[in-house]
Amino acid sequence: MTFPDKKSDPEHLDDVIKEYFNKIDKALVKVHNETDLKCAVVCTLDNYGLLMQVADRPSVYYGYVKIDYNNRAPHQIVQQTWELMQSLQQQRKAEAIKEVKEAIAQGKVQTDLQEIYQSAIDGRGDLLIVHQDFVQPVMMKDERTFDYIQDSSTPGAIDDITSDIAWQVLEKKGRTVFTTQDEIKDIGRIVLKTRY
Repeated sequence: MTFPDKKSDPEHLDDVIKEYFNKIDKALVKVHNETDLKCAVVCTLDNYGLLMQVADRPSVYYGYVKIDYNNRAPHQIVQQTWELMQSLQQQRKAEAIKEVKEAIAQGKVQTDLQEIYQSAIDGRGDLLIVHQDFVQPVMMKDERTFDYIQDSSTPGAIDDITSDIAWQVLEKKGRTVFTTQDEIKDIGRIVLKTRY
């Protein structure tokens, strides 16, 4: 409801904007609760600040991209947003590598592929980091063990066991990071931080 005498009242206008952002936030939180998806916001810094003031769960927002009124075609907005996401991914990967390096002293890091696989299927995997160029075909011996093979086209072979491991970690509420950062190779091309 608008009141003609309040249209020029800055406090009233601020309240109307906050109410609008509150509705958006509630709708986004509902979607997040159903899908676990997060959101990047494209707007002005002032509007992002107002959104954060009314946000029920600020953690569902990746951050914001400052609107560039000279470049607001959909493909330009997507490009700007993708740059934010790439930056956040690099940051997340660096934090994951640091977390794994700190866990080494606690004896919670595995680098043997067989051990990693067994920990993943047992639900012990907290954080899996795989170097992007690492691929290992295997032939399963039973449900928990495998033999390494060279030819991924061998009948009955799993062409890359890392995909199965990543799926097991994610399915059991762990985290998985694929990276091109060679810093992880100091530890191993595939590394698992265990929960215990």
